Amino acid sequence: MKLPLMSSLLLFSTALEGVAAPAALAGPADFVHPIPAEKNLSPAWIAALSAPGEAEVWRGSELDYIGMPVGGLCAGLVYLGGDGQLWLWDIFNDARREGIDGKTAPYEGKDIIPRDGSAYVGPRTQSSPLQQGFALSWETSDGETHTRTLNRAGGWADLSFTGSYPLGRVSYRDPAVPVTVDLVAYSPFIPLNVDDSSLPATVLRYTLSNPGATPVTVTLSGWLENVIGAQTCPPAEIRRSNQVKGATLLATADKARPDWTPPTHFRRLRDIGTMALTFLDADTIASAEAPAPALVTTTAGQPLGGVRTEKTIPAGGALTVTAVIAWHFPNAAPATFPGYGVREYATRFADAAAVVNYVAENFARLDAETMRWSRTWNDSTLPRWALDRSFLNTSILATTTAYRFEGGRFWGWEGIGACEGTCTHVWGYGQAMGRLFPELERDLRTRTDFGSAFIEKTGVIHFRGDHGFGLAIDGQAMVILRTWREHTMTTDDAFLRPLWPKVKRAMERLIAQDRGDGLLEGSQHNTLDSDWHGQNAWLCGLYHAALRACEAMAADLGDPEFAERCRALRLKGERSMVEKLYNGEYFINLLDPKFPHSVNSGTGCHIDQVLGQSWAFQAGLGRVLPAAETRSALQSLWRYNFCPDAGPWRELNKPGRWYGLPGDAGLIMTTFPRPDWNYLKAAGNNPETMWAAKYYNEYMTGFEWQVAGHMIHEGMVTEGLAIARAIHDRYAPSKRNPYNEIECSDHYARAMASYGVFTALCGYRYHGPSGLLAFAPKLSPDRFKAAFTSAEGWGSYAQQRSADGFTATLDLAYGKLTLKTLGVQTVDGFIPTKANGRIAGREITGTIERVDGETLIQWAQPVTLAAGESLVVTLHAGQP
Repeated sequence: MKLPLMSSLLLFSTALEGVAAPAALAGPADFVHPIPAEKNLSPAWIAALSAPGEAEVWRGSELDYIGMPVGGLCAGLVYLGGDGQLWLWDIFNDARREGIDGKTAPYEGKDIIPRDGSAYVGPRTQSSPLQQGFALSWETSDGETHTRTLNRAGGWADLSFTGSYPLGRVSYRDPAVPVTVDLVAYSPFIPLNVDDSSLPATVLRYTLSNPGATPVTVTLSGWLENVIGAQTCPPAEIRRSNQVKGATLLATADKARPDWTPPTHFRRLRDIGTMALTFLDADTIASAEAPAPALVTTTAGQPLGGVRTEKTIPAGGALTVTAVIAWHFPNAAPATFPGYGVREYATRFADAAAVVNYVAENFARLDAETMRWSRTWNDSTLPRWALDRSFLNTSILATTTAYRFEGGRFWGWEGIGACEGTCTHVWGYGQAMGRLFPELERDLRTRTDFGSAFIEKTGVIHFRGDHGFGLAIDGQAMVILRTWREHTMTTDDAFLRPLWPKVKRAMERLIAQDRGDGLLEGSQHNTLDSDWHGQNAWLCGLYHAALRACEAMAADLGDPEFAERCRALRLKGERSMVEKLYNGEYFINLLDPKFPHSVNSGTGCHIDQVLGQSWAFQAGLGRVLPAAETRSALQSLWRYNFCPDAGPWRELNKPGRWYGLPGDAGLIMTTFPRPDWNYLKAAGNNPETMWAAKYYNEYMTGFEWQVAGHMIHEGMVTEGLAIARAIHDRYAPSKRNPYNEIECSDHYARAMASYGVFTALCGYRYHGPSGLLAFAPKLSPDRFKAAFTSAEGWGSYAQQRSADGFTATLDLAYGKLTLKTLGVQTVDGFIPTKANGRIAGREITGTIERVDGETLIQWAQPVTLAAGESLVVTLHAGQP
């Protein structure tokens, strides 16, 4: 498919010098201005953006920064390094975070949580508070034993990494070693199954292959240092010990002296718990004292235990040995989480050995379903780089950004250790959790946003949940939008109906700041950490999207009066947006003259100016802002804000954190193309609030992702993909950890907006209660395939279309799917009149309705697919 192009596109060559780009680029760029208006993308670069491509393989220095999260959701953070080494081990509930008690803690010479871009400028390399690893040993014909550690220190001639979250793959090759080793590391990851996806465990599956002509006997060994209590207990007061439970090594700790009184009850100390290591193999031998390689050194008094298994691999044969590492530290920092209780996983498992036993007993299913999801996701016609990048931020849920407490209660930082309370105007950008694990989002709506954070009298939702902080306009609007989205990811109104009175009250609180023209006024706190005053397109557009969501919810629940009220306000606001806030190119902010020192974007071109429409598309709500003006605003963002090189821009615009270095491309938050506004005015002409204007100069991926997805929805596919690719290139492993998109701190939750680029490329729309599932692919629609999720199941959707016909196939891989209506888009000129379906060997016939160019195929009775079943639908033109 030929991609739509704007007349001015970006020439990247100078901007991306030294950066791995999809293809060779044209000649050098001439930066007359920091952000050139003429972009001139080379045809080769454009073609590579949408080409299917292959999984990226990284070697050498590209392995230095890799840290893929491979623990369970909300269970701590364990990284898989590019060489297969597990590292970081942020599983001990470390409360010493900047922003909590004003302190930071040393972590192998670095602060635990780098803040404000420091991890972007100086990315972390491998470090660990404990010794853990694996090694391969074999005996040569002369009786000499050789050992290679399964990491970079092992001296492998060819060591490579391929990542496609949740799976990390490492390959070990060396002509001096008689076998090859291939590692697949992950924690069970099964969309819609939160419990089995949030295990405090990592699986490492080693496949050993013998390419030779004679059998080879090898020993695979693993070791684990016991550092339990090292952060809270003085060395003299802790007694660590290793126990052997069958084939499992269990690391434990206890008080060395009964009369020692720690600051809190010993068993409630945050780093008191257990760890376990085993091979899921009948020949495994566990030992309290590990036969670790000589290069492993431990701290005195910290025991090193291990496991090993011996295998004979036949000539030309292969076998697999699977290791499991588990941890169990129930006590998250009580000062940060008052009343939240212990970690959820501790309510299911008594200790780490119990976690290992659960994984062992259920391994066949956990492994099969994880691999099935990976295959389903990657078996797609979409570009492989875009599949990887749009999905990998889901791993944020498997870091210490995200927590789950007893009873299943969800809680999150904005990014690790940064700004508490599952902040509504940060988490509100994300699309991944709502589509992959909607149970977690429903918990937030029910227990927090419309529970402990909700003020019944005023309708205010505290934007930091139990931590308070009052009303944020953007956060409040996005909670309403997310409530609608979560409703669509169910099969009935059981989630929404009990919440509806509070949802209406929250909407009324926003309406209270509408002075009658459909636009908001008054104090408007927002994600840029300041109170804006006046009328601005960004927050007004979100208000309109929230009105549209309430209109839809009211319709589903039989509340026509409120639906009509919301509709009328929205339509009035749409007209006012154009009349008052559109300058002929893009939407602006009208500053309230009563608040001349208010932070604002003035006549600047702001990244979120049409965020409301972006969100409406993600939620399947259609258009809430006028089409022509919205597209013009997006074109202006491309023209004025898409920067091929952060260097010249930041040379002229000093304030701001460094989320883009010289040579890095990206979308600047706010630029000022017109001479009537500048950064001082944007700071309210107040030097004391210049800190707020620093945000305008930055790249921040969560904002960029929502714009990229919106552009794709609006048909600006090349521009949207270019923004996404710029992010991908900024986080190339040669520069920094590709699995850690940074804003304020590590693994920032807003970056989960990246999943919205995937749903935009698919043209995905779903409404579970009515049984509607629809697709309008934006790339290769004539031959398209991609994954999808629904309320109760997931699988893949494929379509083939031409001027003569249309065929769609739904393959359900997990759960079940109940379908009443399938929406598709045929080739222009092909007008279907008949729909035939086939499911489980039986024929079904549907009726056809055409609405705004979309073909809706409807069945008289709902069609239910079970896992392993397919629905094939064929459309025919001609007489019905």
